[in-house]
Amino acid sequence: MPLFALLLVACATPQQACIRAAGAELAELDRQIAESERAIARGYRERPATEPRTTLHICAWPREPVLFCTQHTPGQRASRERVNIPAEQARLASLRSQRGALAARTADAIAACQAE
Repeated sequence: MPLFALLLVACATPQQACIRAAGAELAELDRQIAESERAIARGYRERPATEPRTTLHICAWPREPVLFCTQHTPGQRASRERVNIPAEQARLASLRSQRGALAARTADAIAACQAE
């Protein structure tokens, strides 16, 4: 989480924190629905993978000749994973059916937060 976001979370009132916590599960479900819709539209899902990389750069030290140095850093790349469209459509339908009940529970929880 970026530092700015952490500072905003720290400054939240108890009511704002309660509302954010109440809506977290619904937000995650909405993210999964959107990801599933994108996977169906594209026909593949992107999976992030960490791939180590070695970079070469020039090091210069006082009273030393110029040296070449290596540095190992983690890199990111996305791999494409083919999607079974009928299975993904069934998963999407299941997620959408769960959303209705979860939205009602979230609305009740947010109302309870606002009543406090």
